[in-house]
Amino acid sequence: MAWGAKIMKWVDDQGITHYGTTIPPEYVQKGHEELNERGIKIKKVDRALTPQEIARQRELEALRREQERIVAEQRARDQVLLNMFRSEDDLIMVRDGKLAQIDGQIRLKTARIEQLKKRLSKWQAAAAVRERRGQKATTKQLEHLKNLQSQLENTYASIVEKEADKKRIAAKYAYQLERFRQLKRGFRANSTDDVSEAPRQPKVIEVEGAYVCPDRATCDRLWPLAKKWARQHATTPVEVIGERILVTKAAQKPHDISLAVSRLEKNGVERLFLDISCQASVSGEDFCRTEGVKVLRRRFVEAMRRATQRSVGEQGTPESGPVVVPVEQAGAGES
Repeated sequence: MAWGAKIMKWVDDQGITHYGTTIPPEYVQKGHEELNERGIKIKKVDRALTPQEIARQRELEALRREQERIVAEQRARDQVLLNMFRSEDDLIMVRDGKLAQIDGQIRLKTARIEQLKKRLSKWQAAAAVRERRGQKATTKQLEHLKNLQSQLENTYASIVEKEADKKRIAAKYAYQLERFRQLKRGFRANSTDDVSEAPRQPKVIEVEGAYVCPDRATCDRLWPLAKKWARQHATTPVEVIGERILVTKAAQKPHDISLAVSRLEKNGVERLFLDISCQASVSGEDFCRTEGVKVLRRRFVEAMRRATQRSVGEQGTPESGPVVVPVEQAGAGES
């Protein structure tokens, strides 16, 4: 062997170690070592990777690149957050401003609803006069009634969406506030474990007083029960009944409860929505803010939920009767 020549070291299939200046072709891809004339290892050549190992290695490299991208995006979002707000108070002020803006829009829509109720009541009374005389309501009266009911339903639907917007904003800024506090404490994203994403918003956000029907058939079954529930818990008699809405008369006394229940649909989602109104006075407004009145919305949703569960439980029973909504007695009169 010439001085300075490289010595190859490899292991055959039986585990026997061999030395030589060349490696047999069948072992070239299986890894070997190169030694100098003193037998000291100067290089190691790993065995060739299998196609499966190459694929796994590429996947691992892609995952690492994706992790680096995610961390970089998180750092960029964190920097934007720090640039937007100087302090927690700044962030809270922006949040409260957005919520107040929506509250203002809801107040305007609520006032709009009261106007529509009055107009609807007027046209309903005119139609009732003709009916008592044995005459049918005029085409004009019917058109106005239908149009006003539609406007009322749309306004209620808009209020429900605005309430959902408030929940989305509250969730968004709750996340941003917590992240802002972390960043101010010196936190910095260094790995995907440090990445914090805003909570995903559900497709349908639950709003107080609004029950989301699981499907149209269930809503069909619940709608008569929802109207019955409103009749039983209002202290004023029914004034308007439409295909998708029921409204009781306006509250006349400080402790009167006027209810409106509507069947709303948007983007393929149907809700049964209960609205509460009290006398337009300081005493009436104070009464409407009491827990005994506010809890009616939660009780309505719970009653609809229990009726749905009972309906599902009775499906397939040969002699199952109609679903009955459990009615909580809250001191409300039957109209």
